[in-house]
Amino acid sequence: AMWNSWPSSARWCVYFTVAQVLCCLLAHAFWDIGPLYKDVNEDEIALFTVARYVLIIPLCCITLFMFCEMGSSRPRSRALVISRVCIFEFSVKISYYTMLSEGYDFAFWNQRCVDYRPIYVTRWVGWSFAIPTLLFMNLYPIMDDETALAVLARIFPQQAASWAYCWACCLGCLVPDPWMGWILNTLGCVAYIVVIVDEAVLVCDRLLTTSQPFLKGYSIIVKECIFIIYTCIYLCGLWSFASSYACQRFYTVTDISLKSTMALLLFFYWAVDGFTRRGAASEAASAEKAL
Repeated sequence: AMWNSWPSSARWCVYFTVAQVLCCLLAHAFWDIGPLYKDVNEDEIALFTVARYVLIIPLCCITLFMFCEMGSSRPRSRALVISRVCIFEFSVKISYYTMLSEGYDFAFWNQRCVDYRPIYVTRWVGWSFAIPTLLFMNLYPIMDDETALAVLARIFPQQAASWAYCWACCLGCLVPDPWMGWILNTLGCVAYIVVIVDEAVLVCDRLLTTSQPFLKGYSIIVKECIFIIYTCIYLCGLWSFASSYACQRFYTVTDISLKSTMALLLFFYWAVDGFTRRGAASEAASAEKAL
């Protein structure tokens, strides 16, 4: 029943998820993994150390918002759901930046680059949790009339494909064989395009019927623009148009700024929504008194 309820774009996400998982399992079974990265890039470690402390600030703000909402006379269930999801998102970020800065980065020699540079497996594992969570943060608000479980059921193909392309692109940089490596990277990039298409289908279907469409649409556009730049920087790094430090600095700065911007927009949305609801309740109460 769920399969029939999905549009064709969501089914394509499932197809690409299966294809990526099969190719990754094939690569693990029949191809070796490249060597570890032996050097220590102190500048990059310093970036990771700063990031894990800076991310504590939005995490504390979100936690405070959640407790204030829980203590209000009429707590909003949707605001509590998204607050807890944001807390999970920032907790994942802080966890993997802590691991990166403390030497648990699982750095391997990036086999797809022409120079000697690391690929931090810890970052990619963190992204495999953070990106599907960010999709929920982004799309849950536009599905006003749906429960959290219903939203998860609809966007699950996007989340699965996103998790799989993190695995495929990371593994594609670890496998020394260039053919298998580029097949995995190409498959991951195409899967990302399919995710964008399904997200566009969902947004076009829902955006005009939701409250505050401009604000919600703006947050989705910002996220997708940053993710497209992510992909371009990733490819520029593979082709050595950008240094390893430049790539890691971009990833780190946007990890902080994008997630903080998304959380800020969600705060603003729930604040406006709260004022709207209270205003409607006051008007209804005044109307009852007048009768």
